[in-house]
Amino acid sequence: MLNNHNMTPENLQAEFPNFDQLVATEKLHYMHSFAKSSTIATVLAPILCIPLYWKPTDNLWINAWFALMAVVVIGRFFLIKKINLKANVQTNLFLLNMALGAVTFVWGIGWFIFVETSDPTNYLIYQIISLTILFVGMVGYCVSWKSFAYFVIPLKLPELLFIVTHYEFIFWPIPIGSMVAFYLAIKMAMLFSQSWEKSFSLRLKNDAMIDQLVAEKNASIAANIAKSEFIATASHDLRQPMQSINIFVDMIDSKNLPDYENRVFERMRNSISVLNKMFNTLLDISKLDSGVSPQSIKFSIAQLAQELEIGFADLCKEKKLALTVKHQDLIAKGDPQLLEQILRNLLFNAIQYTETGSIVVSFENCQGQLKFSVKDSGHGIPAEDLPVIFKEFFRSEHSRSQHDGLGLGLSIVNRIVQKIGGECTVNSELGVGSLFTIQTPYPVSHDHVEQQSKLGLQSGIQTRSKGPETDNEIARSQGVVNLGIIENDYSLQDAYAQYFTKAGYSVYLIPHDEEEFAKYLVELPELHFILSDYRLGERNGIFFIQKLREEFNEDIPACIVTADTSPQHLQLFGQLNIHVLYKPIDIHSIESFISRSLPVNQSV
Repeated sequence: MLNNHNMTPENLQAEFPNFDQLVATEKLHYMHSFAKSSTIATVLAPILCIPLYWKPTDNLWINAWFALMAVVVIGRFFLIKKINLKANVQTNLFLLNMALGAVTFVWGIGWFIFVETSDPTNYLIYQIISLTILFVGMVGYCVSWKSFAYFVIPLKLPELLFIVTHYEFIFWPIPIGSMVAFYLAIKMAMLFSQSWEKSFSLRLKNDAMIDQLVAEKNASIAANIAKSEFIATASHDLRQPMQSINIFVDMIDSKNLPDYENRVFERMRNSISVLNKMFNTLLDISKLDSGVSPQSIKFSIAQLAQELEIGFADLCKEKKLALTVKHQDLIAKGDPQLLEQILRNLLFNAIQYTETGSIVVSFENCQGQLKFSVKDSGHGIPAEDLPVIFKEFFRSEHSRSQHDGLGLGLSIVNRIVQKIGGECTVNSELGVGSLFTIQTPYPVSHDHVEQQSKLGLQSGIQTRSKGPETDNEIARSQGVVNLGIIENDYSLQDAYAQYFTKAGYSVYLIPHDEEEFAKYLVELPELHFILSDYRLGERNGIFFIQKLREEFNEDIPACIVTADTSPQHLQLFGQLNIHVLYKPIDIHSIESFISRSLPVNQSV
């Protein structure tokens, strides 16, 4: 809060070096506007005096007064018109003060022209006129006590002179009251002028604060944009080698390794899994920040439950945890991808903080709406941490040193729940475990979902799925799958080629150079699936996928495996019927996705 000490001229001058100039300019604008608007009143007021003081004879001095008033009013008009608000302020104030003082001086002379010593009525009438002019001047010019003084002194000094020279017939209470009004008007003008300057300084301070806040906000926005761009670039650059690591690690047959090397390999695999989880967490945030509206489609809870059991079976097996998924034969209508994100984060969280025991996922119909919960027998959450567990980057002190992570999982859960209009509650007891319950607005029924509404085609559950040796049990006699691969990382391209060739695919490594691409098309057979990176030098994966579709005149199933998590790309891929998987992702998940996307007669 500002106080009088902050409003001293010295402080104001120090904070605003041009404060006097700003104040003078603002006052000039106000008084100039009032002076222009009162021009008509300045003309009419003398005219209204004609019926009051005009005489059939002996009008010489009255005529002279009206002539002088006419000259002064005209001069006032031109002086005010001459004022250029963009020019020197002091010069403009001088012109305004001269215009004001000239008119009121003529009114002051009127005391000697209109007031007869033998007629007290004339005296009272002119006193009323004089006081009216005084009060009008207070309204228009007391923002500057100096200008008000130019206005009122020429009006009142002649009156004072008239009182002194005609004291013998004056009824003294009236002139005394008039002079007191004169004094009080000057005093009030000075106080109001100071008050107005303080008010103006407050406005300047507020404007300066607003400008500062806007500047800081813009700087913050710019910093966030720069940070987002840096994170996106860093994320992309880190995801690319992580993808190569995932692929090469997946191609190692750990069964043939000696015991010691096998243990080292498993530790390395676990560390890679932790990094993958962190990248997937950042991807979830990117999806939320993209502002994509939730879908509303029918999906099977039984199929979702099966996906969860398969996807998290290995993680639970590694920690010897029992994973149970309880569900009814329900069909829900909502966004299965957002629901899967919630469950994935809750399950990863439960597995991370549970050393022994079990994890139970339950789905139920709660008054016609989907309700689900994730219960674990883990460490539990301290009561003092419960109010803040959904904040970004929060990690409890007692678990910070024991578990890796970014502290974003529950924050993402909370944001998604709010996005879909649901409610999340948590009950936890130290040493016993935690129960997270999500009430969604998704309606549920026991109807059969359409066969094409499969869940999980773009599932973010990137834990290890079935290996190629299991998938290869599917009869390849049903048809050979021609797989086109577009990848500018040659080591990754080679890894893809080795893996998918071994898995039974006919692999075609398509060049990403336009000229070589055009030549390659000549002998390229019809493709059944296209696997591409997004950033491919001068062109991107979308360009080559569209070219291949045009070449074969068919909407070939395609998937982009990319490290680019820019929010603007999330909708673009969907509009072009191009699925997207985000690096790092293990190669078994990629093959599983390809297998599900192929027509039945083309399954590998």
